[in-house]
Amino acid sequence: MNEKALQILEQYEIRLLRSYGGRGAIMLETDQGLKILKEFAGSKTKLPYEQMLLAVLEEEGVCRTDRAVANKDGELVSFGEYDTSWMIRNWPSGKECDTRSEEELLKSMRMLARIHKAARGVWNAEDETVKRLLGNDRRTELDKHNRELRRVQNFIRSKRKKGSFELLFLKYAEEIIEDGRYALKQLADSWYERLRDRALEEGHICHGEFVHHNIFINRQETAVVNFGRCEVNVQVNDLCLFLRKIMEKQCWDERLAGRMLEAYERERPLSGEERMYLAVCLFYPEKVWKLAHHYYNANKAWIPEKSADKMEVFLEQEGERKRMIRNVLGVG
Repeated sequence: MNEKALQILEQYEIRLLRSYGGRGAIMLETDQGLKILKEFAGSKTKLPYEQMLLAVLEEEGVCRTDRAVANKDGELVSFGEYDTSWMIRNWPSGKECDTRSEEELLKSMRMLARIHKAARGVWNAEDETVKRLLGNDRRTELDKHNRELRRVQNFIRSKRKKGSFELLFLKYAEEIIEDGRYALKQLADSWYERLRDRALEEGHICHGEFVHHNIFINRQETAVVNFGRCEVNVQVNDLCLFLRKIMEKQCWDERLAGRMLEAYERERPLSGEERMYLAVCLFYPEKVWKLAHHYYNANKAWIPEKSADKMEVFLEQEGERKRMIRNVLGVG
């Protein structure tokens, strides 16, 4: 362990047994179990609310988390040289959720549903800080994404020399933009307004980044980490993110998607409006927007070949994606 990390560790009542690198941080085997030491780049204002949520999840037996460890002064954030912020968190044993294991995917979906049930009303909706933890309105996000897709289309059109990604994007841009418009139009109806209002009024908290990298599974338990992006919003956002990530890897397998949704709904049934919202979010061409956003905001003089490859995979899976949404969610 380097001198900088040792300086931080001295501020804790922890006896180090062994240390090693991992996940862009330092893993600590200690007399109090496995910990992780890393620089803190989050919001100090939000941190107590995140800790409150993690305490509820652990105390109610929902799941193990990476709750922060207080130092000798009772502070969650410690400071090193040049006032650099550091934090030690508890860390679960086990391995990341295997995206090829149906058993682990179903276990993760059940866990997400249990988290969603427990993560309601934990924060006081009248608290001024909590009001600043409200997530974005999806309509505003999609409108912004759609306008950016149009800007990228116009920019590429103006270029004299075009690469493989640019040519591929330009060929399908109108169809992609039209799908984006259609998704936004669906959210303009009053059902989404009701869904979002209920989430805000009742304090529905989302994990914010529920992906396989943040789910740890062993024989005894399932643990969930990295709640740094938690927010008050429609909880289906978590479900959509996880399902989309898995479906992209599984070529939008209808049977698997159906089983994953069934696993979630055994713990927390979805309303008709939630199913509609999930279908609209999965329908939106999110993958293409991400590729276009990265392209437009990066060095356009060099475009990685992977961008064109990812675009081709998205287009190849278009039929399966829309068929899954129609057959599994009954929308399309």
